[in-house]
Amino acid sequence: MKHLLRYLIAALVVLSPFPLTLCVAQRAESKPVILSVQIEHGKPLYKLNGKIVEDRRENSLLNNLMQVATSRGSNTEVLFIIDEKAPFTEVGKLETALDKIDMPNRRLFVADFNDGTMNEIHLDTKASPIPKD
Repeated sequence: MKHLLRYLIAALVVLSPFPLTLCVAQRAESKPVILSVQIEHGKPLYKLNGKIVEDRRENSLLNNLMQVATSRGSNTEVLFIIDEKAPFTEVGKLETALDKIDMPNRRLFVADFNDGTMNEIHLDTKASPIPKD
C-alpha cells in the first residue's frame, strides 16, 4: 500500500504542470494575429504582430505567416488591417498570402492610422448587381 501511495504522489507531481501548460497554449492560440499594411512615404509598410516584415528576403511575409501557422495552428484568427490610403489591391495581396499558408480564419479592417480608428469590412461570396440610374 505504501508503494502505491508513493507512485500516486510521484505521478501527481510529474503530471501537475501538464494542465497548466495546455491552458497557456490554448490562450496563446486564441489571441488573433495582427497583419497590417500602412502607407508611409508613399510605400506600403507591412507588419505582423507589430514587427516589420517584407524588408528583406529572409523576413518575408510568407515566411513569417508560415511560422505563425506552424506554431499556433492554421486556424488562428488573422485580423488584417489596411490603411485607408492603401490601394485596394493590398487586400488581394494579403488574402493571397493567407491562402498560400492556408489560414482561412480572417477579418478585414480599413484603418485611419492618424485617428487610431478602424472599420470592419464584410465581403460576401455572392455578387451584388450594380444599380442603374
